[in-house]
Amino acid sequence: MNANRLNLRVRFLQLKPLYRFGLIGIAVVVIYVFLDDYCWSYARNWTQEGDRIQSLLERGAARENSLTKEVERAAIVFGSVEIPDDVAKTSESLALAVNETMKKHHITLYGYEALSGGKFSSGTMSEVAGAGRRIERMRGDVQFEISPDDVAQIIADFEESPSIDALNSIKLRWIENQKKVDIRLSTEAWAIAARDVRKKGGS
Repeated sequence: MNANRLNLRVRFLQLKPLYRFGLIGIAVVVIYVFLDDYCWSYARNWTQEGDRIQSLLERGAARENSLTKEVERAAIVFGSVEIPDDVAKTSESLALAVNETMKKHHITLYGYEALSGGKFSSGTMSEVAGAGRRIERMRGDVQFEISPDDVAQIIADFEESPSIDALNSIKLRWIENQKKVDIRLSTEAWAIAARDVRKKGGS
């Protein structure tokens, strides 16, 4: 191995200076390309990601000073806030959330009916909805039977689902001959819809 290296070195030194400088230049370019692709690119990405995280932390710290105690308490109680989706996606997400909750509790027989929950009053969350749009309620009425021991947990699962914004009503009825509880509840999710535009007067 040492003899081979020695031979290569001797052959390299025997080359004309122009060729030696050319080979050195090629080696430098190859090493630079390798480092740029496999080392420095990762370093640049990590630096950019670090700068982005630092910027987010600085923005969060700046906004924290302007938050009132009421907002802080609300964030602790209600958790993170998610912007409502459009009507179609919200309706689909609501039905999927109900279906997943039923699967979790091994309930295969249940009724589900999608309904319009009505509109919010004019101006409600208008900044969230945006110009020319409004917030609309989507309802999903569910009926099923379950063991009395599981009633509290399944209701908690509905309340904790990120796709369900509220439970409007919960009705429980004891079925004596089956020793089960018949549950009828109304789930609700909020969606962003186009605001109705009606022309006044004229045809």
